[in-house]
Amino acid sequence: MANTTPSRYPSRGTQDKKALHQIIDEGLFCNVAFIRDGIAHQIPTGFARVDNHIYIHASAKSKFIDNIIGEQVSFSITHLDALVLAPTAFDHSFNYRSVIGFSEVEEITDLDEKRNFFNLFTDRYIPGRIADIGEPTDEQVSITKIARLSLENAAAKVRSGDVNVNLSKDASWCGIIPVERCYGPPQLDDQLDPNKVTPDYIKQLIDGSRKS
Repeated sequence: MANTTPSRYPSRGTQDKKALHQIIDEGLFCNVAFIRDGIAHQIPTGFARVDNHIYIHASAKSKFIDNIIGEQVSFSITHLDALVLAPTAFDHSFNYRSVIGFSEVEEITDLDEKRNFFNLFTDRYIPGRIADIGEPTDEQVSITKIARLSLENAAAKVRSGDVNVNLSKDASWCGIIPVERCYGPPQLDDQLDPNKVTPDYIKQLIDGSRKS
C-alpha cells in the first residue's frame, strides 16, 4: 500500500473522512496518473463521489480508461485558496487544500448503476440539469465506460493561515491574496433563439458561486 503521509510538514496531513470528503466534493477536476508502456501519464477528468469512492467516465473507445481498469493508479484533487506573500521569495507559499490517493480501478458494468452515475455526475456540476434535459439513453450509457476508485488509501494535506514567519517593521508588504472561483455570465449558443430564457437552476448556480 502506498504511503500517503506527507514527508514535509506531516502535521498538515489528515485522513479524517469528513475533511477528505469536503475537499473532494468542492473539487471540479481530478488528475489520474498511471503507467502505460513504461511511460508515466496523467489525465485530468471530471468525477463524482459516492460514499468512499469516486467515479470517472470516458468513451468506451478511450485508451485512457481501457488502460487503467484493473490497474493501480494515483489520483489527486487540489484547491488553491490564497497566495502567501512573505518577506523573502524563499518563504513565499500558498494556502491550499489537496487530496492524494491510490486505488485499483474497477469497471462498473451494470446498466442501471451506470445510468445513476450519469444523473449524479450531471447534477453534481449543474444541479437540476437532468430534470430539464432528461436521462441518457441506453445507447449513450452503453458506449460509455465508468470506473470506480476507492478512497480507502487517500489522505488530505492542507495549508492555511498567515505568513507564519517573523516580520520586521521595514518588511515589504506581506500577507495573503485570496484566490476565489466563480462562474461568469451564461452565454447562449448562437444556434438557439436569442430570446430563450435562462433556466432558474443555471442562475442559481452562477449566483451561488459568487456568494460562496
